[in-house]
Amino acid sequence: MGQWQSQPVCTTPACIHAASSILKNLNPDWAKIDPCTNFDQMVCYGAPEHFGEDGGPMGDMGKRTANILRKILESPDHATAAGVKSTFLTARSNSEEHNFDMLRTVYQSCMDADAAAALGIQPLTELIVSINQAWPVSPADLKTKVGQADFAGLQKASLFIEELGVPAFHSYCLEDNPIMPDFLDSKTNRVCFGSPKLILQENNLTAYTDPAVMEVYPQIVAKAFRLAYPKLGDETASKLGTAVASFEADLADLLIPYAVAAQERDDQGYGLIQNVTLDDIGTAAPAFGFDKLIASLTPSGKTPSTLLLEEPEFWPQFSALVSNHSRAAVQGYMIWKTIASLAGSVEAPALWEILGAEPLGERWQQCVGAADGMLRHILDHYYVLATYPELTLQAADKMTTNIRAQFKKRLAELDWMSAEAKQRAIKKAENIVQNIGYPKANPDLRSAESLASYYAGINVTTDFFTNVLSARRFKTAKAYAEIANAPNRNSMDNIADVNAYYSPWTNSITIPAGISQLSIFHYHLPDYALYGGLGSVIGHEITHGFDNSGRQWSEDAEREAWWDNSTIAAFEKRAQCFVDQYSAFEVDTPFGRQKVDGLLTLGENLSDAGGLRAAYDAWVEDRKAMPNSWDQKLPGLESFTSEQLFFIAYANTWCETPSLQSMVRILADEHAPSVLRIRGGTQNSRAFREAFKCKVKEPVCELF
Repeated sequence: MGQWQSQPVCTTPACIHAASSILKNLNPDWAKIDPCTNFDQMVCYGAPEHFGEDGGPMGDMGKRTANILRKILESPDHATAAGVKSTFLTARSNSEEHNFDMLRTVYQSCMDADAAAALGIQPLTELIVSINQAWPVSPADLKTKVGQADFAGLQKASLFIEELGVPAFHSYCLEDNPIMPDFLDSKTNRVCFGSPKLILQENNLTAYTDPAVMEVYPQIVAKAFRLAYPKLGDETASKLGTAVASFEADLADLLIPYAVAAQERDDQGYGLIQNVTLDDIGTAAPAFGFDKLIASLTPSGKTPSTLLLEEPEFWPQFSALVSNHSRAAVQGYMIWKTIASLAGSVEAPALWEILGAEPLGERWQQCVGAADGMLRHILDHYYVLATYPELTLQAADKMTTNIRAQFKKRLAELDWMSAEAKQRAIKKAENIVQNIGYPKANPDLRSAESLASYYAGINVTTDFFTNVLSARRFKTAKAYAEIANAPNRNSMDNIADVNAYYSPWTNSITIPAGISQLSIFHYHLPDYALYGGLGSVIGHEITHGFDNSGRQWSEDAEREAWWDNSTIAAFEKRAQCFVDQYSAFEVDTPFGRQKVDGLLTLGENLSDAGGLRAAYDAWVEDRKAMPNSWDQKLPGLESFTSEQLFFIAYANTWCETPSLQSMVRILADEHAPSVLRIRGGTQNSRAFREAFKCKVKEPVCELF
């Protein structure tokens, strides 16, 4: 890593870019500021002017990525999209042409605003007709309750919208994926269903008990039905909206006790998930026909005999609740969920206004997102060709390996872990899979043929809504097909994302191509900038495997209490220091000064501290093998030592500029506000205090 030059200051374009980013944010009177107490003010002083409100380095990287994706999608042919710097593309192939034609067709179908406006809400209306054909019910039939004779039709309609990524009567345990690795057997994929997600205020169950909210909500449902439901009169729409809202309210009442119990548990809800047979749940909750649904969606001959189900005792009650409501109300609920899910895919401003969900950004931004959602791996193929040379992958992979080695070394030094826990922790660190850059299999992002094979089941036309439905069906079929395979520990998705991830289900970290860019990473930057920037992010993700959540997963990626009581007690004592530290931090909001939730943010705060230390130690170790001339300064920053520049690079990564309004949302997130990630991270770093010659060298809190 780095680029050797004979002069003491690095003048490569990458160094100039990184230095410019730091200098724009750095306080011009930095020498008058005590970094030991006001490091965030020193490093991020110019960020509001530089980035504007609700901006920052990560946001700028995301905007740059979006513009690159736009250029790819608006290229006239695949060779132009790939660019002249391709490290993969050696010759034009039929697969390459076919892939790019699909990608461009999807994008152009989305960009055709005139065609979308001419169709208006009609595609969504036609979809509602299809739901009603699967289960013929009159929207005015608000008296006839759902009976056993309705189950076949209800289940047929449920299957129809499930294929479109709209689960009617359940959710998925793993985000939007019906399949997850078995948390007790990491070599097996399982179907896992959770309780249904409601629509009102992002599944806010208590909103359904608010009289003021429930006075307005039925009117919202009714207005949406009046627009989208074919030939529905005002009176029928109003009555149907009331019936659907009543059904949701009853469902919320049923869910609230389970939600409260889940919040009181400390096992992240995994204790609520149990293994049940398809036959048993089919008998216990006959309205939903989960046994038939799963059999229809999984490959022939591969249908499992069991599934993982959240709160098994809930489903018979829910099935009974369905039978206590009218046919029109239950079908209307399914249609309402479908409308809410697909409203953004039709040109229907009146519906968007009713739902409060007008698409964000300019049309090209919406269509980049649409193309990414439908043909992500093909778009990522061109993104990699345009932005991610092999040297970048090699540098990121080497740095990850080095940081992981230092984390393992640190584990061996801990005095609060028992010998057995320490041994297994080291083994877990050794077992972490490094997914760097982009996937090399299923599909291989380098291969046009692999991509063509992967997307063989999707049909692309010039009609945007048709493409949306085709892509949703394709994604659902792909997801359920994974039941026949072992969990893929090398799975990578959304590699253009400016982010990084740790997965406890596979004990893997993902450092996608999207985050491996300036200002925080380039293989020509000095190593202190690499390790302080992206390296601290990599260390953060590694540490997640051992934080208050990750520690509950073993070296084999299975849920297991593998720490002895004394180690757990020692962990919790040290973790409490972080809880107290961050709970004392305050930030400005529209409602005055408010404190951070130190318990909510604990996992991220532990990972910030552990990741920063591991990255610093890895840089120190890596530096030993390098000549002094390799450790160049950045232009304009010659007054700082390399050690100090490591931490400046770290802090500059988090120079975010949230508005007062967005701070309310941030305080409800598991990540502390960025300014406090700088403050807390450096307060908890012995190396930082030594680098800036702080009077107190001891960190406030220390765990890893």
